[in-house]
Amino acid sequence: MKSNSCSTPFATIAPYYDRLMSFVNYPSWVAYIEKIITLSSINEKTIFDLACGTGVCLKLWSDKGYGVIGLDKSFDMLQVSREKLLQRDDFLLINGDMRDFHLGRQMAIITCLYDSLNYLLNEADLLRCFRHVNDALRDDGIFVFDMNTIHSLRDEWGNNTFQRRDEGLFSVWSNSFNPNDNISSLSITLHVRRNGQEMVFGEFHQERGYALDAIEALLREAGFTCSLYRHLTFSPATENDLRIMGVARK
Repeated sequence: MKSNSCSTPFATIAPYYDRLMSFVNYPSWVAYIEKIITLSSINEKTIFDLACGTGVCLKLWSDKGYGVIGLDKSFDMLQVSREKLLQRDDFLLINGDMRDFHLGRQMAIITCLYDSLNYLLNEADLLRCFRHVNDALRDDGIFVFDMNTIHSLRDEWGNNTFQRRDEGLFSVWSNSFNPNDNISSLSITLHVRRNGQEMVFGEFHQERGYALDAIEALLREAGFTCSLYRHLTFSPATENDLRIMGVARK
């Protein structure tokens, strides 16, 4: 058995990420956002996805005829994304930080999905991200995002250890929650059989939960108006939801 300890999120785990997330119904996320695009009377056919990861949603958008731009801090995740899009004509992948990016053009549709914003562990970083999104968004555009709630990180993830099997992978997920800063710390240990050997990878992740009024206040400070909804609905979000969606406009 070979062990490879890595504290950098989304590095060694990147080739296995899609299998670990195989339970996520990404087409329903894309369908929900497309409904928002229609309701917003946006005819633009290019989407800019922050923290695009392995590009599952980028490929789904591309299949629907959209041009796609993805930005991610992890070069390893972008490599997986690139493999999905190599046969496509209209895509651009950027290795960059969602707290500090300059796209050089304004977009009508910007997304940031699957609790990526929770990886920003203080309000200053979250505000920086919102301000850069505002700069990159057209006046008639929309910014659609999701976030895990404090309730989700504190009460659902909590201080628990889970074991999972996903398409031939065995993984152990050990969570701890700090109520002083609402930060959840996660250690993932992934066991993979490759070339007849068992490989063990480790990664360390942290997410912070934010109160809904804090999210709204930071968006206002960045120049947005915003509606927060229960995940994949148009019902108002509450602190008791596990995940919320946000639709922000300038």
